[in-house]
Amino acid sequence: MSAPTRFTHGLTQDASFQPLGQLGVPDPFYYAVYEDDFVHYNNGDYTVTATGGSVAGADGDMGRLLFTTGATATNQAEIQLKQAPFVLTYGKKVAYLVRFQVADITNTEIIAGLIQTTTTPGTVTDGIYFSKAAASTDIVVNVVSGSSVIGTTTLTGYLTAATDIDLGFFTDRLGNINIFAGYHLIGNKPNQNVAVLGPVKKILYSSLTAAFPTANLNPTLAVIAGTAAAQTLNADFMFAAKER
Repeated sequence: MSAPTRFTHGLTQDASFQPLGQLGVPDPFYYAVYEDDFVHYNNGDYTVTATGGSVAGADGDMGRLLFTTGATATNQAEIQLKQAPFVLTYGKKVAYLVRFQVADITNTEIIAGLIQTTTTPGTVTDGIYFSKAAASTDIVVNVVSGSSVIGTTTLTGYLTAATDIDLGFFTDRLGNINIFAGYHLIGNKPNQNVAVLGPVKKILYSSLTAAFPTANLNPTLAVIAGTAAAQTLNADFMFAAKER
């Protein structure tokens, strides 16, 4: 068994001249971070929009959150933070990650990503987000500014009913959007096939038809019924962060 690496003088991201540069501990303010593993669901942290349905903590390994819509088409269940804490900024890294599963991969609409604060998640005016339309199993990655789609790409063949999927994106300092999708990409992966690691697609900043949106963006997860039947989404975690 190999021994752990020991940094006896500490470790930090800061330059030596910065206020915390000599402290020897990671700078907690280097990134603004939101994370929720749903081990204990505190609904007071969120604005919940649920028409005819609910969002509630659920039993499950490592914590789960159950979204349930009403049984009318367009009924929805959504969570967002009370405030929108992120703005896309060229030159600053931004990341979003979520793990969830849906029982019915056809008759659901899904929204997951960083979008404007809204009670109608099916209508996005600003943000970067994953969407799945009712009557489709494709996942679309959208970049929207001022209600106009300025960049997009489609992921096909990633959804399986009642099976977790990880979806994430990472914008680098050049504004390029690296897109990740797959089964359990997070955690210990001793037998992972290195040949398939990395982003499955990219949206280059140079391909966008306009600059990033400047609106305040909110970590969002939502499911919308595509037919007159209640739909569910079961989430394991959601994460977002921005480099300060």
